[in-house]
Amino acid sequence: MDADTTDVVGLQLELRHLRQSVVAMREELEKERARRDELVHQAYAESQDEAAQLRAAIAALREELEKASAGREDAIAAVRALDRGEIAQLQATIRELRAKLER
Repeated sequence: MDADTTDVVGLQLELRHLRQSVVAMREELEKERARRDELVHQAYAESQDEAAQLRAAIAALREELEKASAGREDAIAAVRALDRGEIAQLQATIRELRAKLER
């Protein structure tokens, strides 16, 4: 083998090695992209899950608040009804006392 042939063979080997390196780097890059995509997908899914849980908690709290408000309104209505009843009794007593005084 002469020097030119040796140089060509050396360059071919180096070229083959460089091509293999490029292929290996591309594969590694694709793996890394796939890992990144999976992490993004996982983070998105987790955030969607958390958002759904928060929506459910908000709905439950809203329902509880509405029940408490309705309960408070019912209590106020009951107290007012008692007050009206007591007022009616007091007015009846007043009428009876006036009637007795007028006799």
